[in-house]
Amino acid sequence: MKGRPPAIRMRWHDLLFLHWTVDVAAMRVLVPPELELDLWEGQAYVALVPFEMRDTRFRGLPDIAPLRQFPECNVRTYVRHGGQAGVWFFSLDAARLLPVIGARLTWSLPYVWSRVSIVRDGLMTRYDLRRVVGGGASHIVWRKGEPLPESRTGSLEHFLTERYWLFAKRFGSIRRGRVAHAPWSLRKAEVLELKDGLLAASGLRVSGAPHVLCSDGIDVEGWTLEASGGPRIGGGEA
Repeated sequence: MKGRPPAIRMRWHDLLFLHWTVDVAAMRVLVPPELELDLWEGQAYVALVPFEMRDTRFRGLPDIAPLRQFPECNVRTYVRHGGQAGVWFFSLDAARLLPVIGARLTWSLPYVWSRVSIVRDGLMTRYDLRRVVGGGASHIVWRKGEPLPESRTGSLEHFLTERYWLFAKRFGSIRRGRVAHAPWSLRKAEVLELKDGLLAASGLRVSGAPHVLCSDGIDVEGWTLEASGGPRIGGGEA
């Protein structure tokens, strides 16, 4: 990417994508006004994405074994800024304190320190999360299904998963961070148990059964924040 080496290399392992539609007006209140909501057929979507970080390497830091692998869970929606589509995070829970602190400082992302247990048995995954401070928990059990064809541009699956920018607000301006990976290899999935409080903790109210996808995983590179085009509200620079 323009000669800049990635700030982080990692593998996102054993992901579940749970998506619900959210009233556009309700979502608009929760997302910074500088960002345009990225809608699918007029609908706003919110996602709950539990997974595990593996083979994590941070540029400029020594290889520390406890930082290579840890669970994570994201609450996110989809936005546009300066003509670019990407992701806005309401929260990112991680089970290692140092990455939580580092991501807050480097990417200005709302990381939260949590205790997480993952138990796998064949195609089944049981994921239990509880925040260390402030409350909030999530319990999910899912079963992997059969592989799906590569998602087509213009499909809902492509809209929900093929995202290569994240946006963050830093010192009053919207910044963006690039991520790079191959196209997703997705599977069907069945949710067997779901009791979540992370969405509500972000001010989101959802109902009904979610749209469900999963993936065995993908190798990812990520870059630090850079300026993002589009209108700017507030002052300051990162």
